[in-house]
Amino acid sequence: MIIKQYILGPVQTNCYLLCCENKKKAALIDPGEKSDKIINFLSKEGYELSYIINTHGHFDHIDGNYFFYEKTKAPIASHKLEYDLIKIGGGASLFGLKSEKSPLPTIDLSVTDKLSFGDITLDVLYTPGHTQGHISLYHKESASLFCGDVLFYRSIGRTDLPGGNYEQLIASIHEKLYTLPGETIVYPGHGEETRISDEKRENPWVTL
Repeated sequence: MIIKQYILGPVQTNCYLLCCENKKKAALIDPGEKSDKIINFLSKEGYELSYIINTHGHFDHIDGNYFFYEKTKAPIASHKLEYDLIKIGGGASLFGLKSEKSPLPTIDLSVTDKLSFGDITLDVLYTPGHTQGHISLYHKESASLFCGDVLFYRSIGRTDLPGGNYEQLIASIHEKLYTLPGETIVYPGHGEETRISDEKRENPWVTL
């Protein structure tokens, strides 16, 4: 699996494009803004976008949904508990910002534990706490975790926004993320990547 990272939007959101070379299929995680660079890559390399996936519905993770849907017609996937947040623009108004209106998701990640495109299968992990419908995505073969705003390099996601719950977030980290193999690479929604083993040992916000 090819993993391409793009930093998009006003708060430097990590957007990830996952590509299956064999079948020329791809999935896009958390498009925080429109990007011709991503569209040009898909076109030049001959990839079909199978999914636009939102780990959660905050504006900085969905603001590119409309652009990529219009360009590719790929379906949008999100947990059903995020639909209302997506409808109202992901809370951008709380920060004095405007957001691009997103099409509603048509794939409900609350009713499936896997997403497949080409030869690649992602495990869908329900990881609430930052928001109530937050999900993470795990690719076993490459030991890769895409966890949105749950776990960061030596930090954790905010829980002071509507729908946030600190105890729930810590439980999600302990029960869903820290149970993954230590060598798992963590690709967060913001900032640099890390590993599960390093966070278990050194993250000051999550006590064992």
